Amino acid sequence: MAIQLEKLSYTYQAATPLAQQALKDVSFTIKDQSFTAIVGHTGSGKSTLLQHLNGLLKPTSGRLTVNGQVITPATKNKELAKLRQEVGFVFQFPEAQLFEETVLKDIAFAPKNFGATEQEAEKIAREKAQLVNLDESVLERSPFELSGGQMRRVAIAGILAMSPKVLVLDEPTAGLDPSGRAEMMALFKRLHEKEKLTIILVTHQMNDVANFADQVLVMESGRLLADKTPAELFSDPGWLKKHHLNLPQTTAFAQRLVERGMEFAQLPLTEHELAKVLATKIKEAEGENG
Repeated sequence: MAIQLEKLSYTYQAATPLAQQALKDVSFTIKDQSFTAIVGHTGSGKSTLLQHLNGLLKPTSGRLTVNGQVITPATKNKELAKLRQEVGFVFQFPEAQLFEETVLKDIAFAPKNFGATEQEAEKIAREKAQLVNLDESVLERSPFELSGGQMRRVAIAGILAMSPKVLVLDEPTAGLDPSGRAEMMALFKRLHEKEKLTIILVTHQMNDVANFADQVLVMESGRLLADKTPAELFSDPGWLKKHHLNLPQTTAFAQRLVERGMEFAQLPLTEHELAKVLATKIKEAEGENG
């Protein structure tokens, strides 16, 4: 499901003395079934941008097109129901949105709200619980008895129960330990690859950008600063430093090797890429010394 922004701007408390412009003439296209990362410092406009993607906010000027549906400042709220069903929004701490007495009821809430019968909603809930690796044994428990990671999976399953085509993720691994973060990113990768979901991820984790994204949007002061592939973005450490952005850990290590005289055709982004290059260089060195 393609998404296109055309000169989209947004001002909080527009036409008042407290007006503050958060987005300024932002234009880009996100392809269907892509994995897009959005990066930038606090206050750069990332969260405001995300809230336009499923109609939580409407542009002050410009337009947004999602799967053919056009959203402008004149769009009525009642016209946004289809958009909100097709674009699932996972907030930074989605477990804070849980409220039902059991896990099963919480996941089933969205499909019931969209007209499914009790039996249909329960069937969908069980399917989505399985999709996010929630054990059958937790379905009749209160979600508030679960671990933080499990609660987050319940919340995500509830969003998936709407059968969205796009999953918008606002720093979804915040507050998780490294193991929990890795499990959550593996889940999103599986949803992207197996369920063919378009994924839009806001993150400060450049390792996740390098490992999962095929498009990176860089926001700064409410403007779109760059629209690149991860390879393009991380090939210029000087530009990143200028804009106070970090390299992925593997790329940063490779850059230190470059500073010590090693040459790379292209800076590796992942551990696998680096290992492959180093293995080739070791074989070449052994051949020269053999």
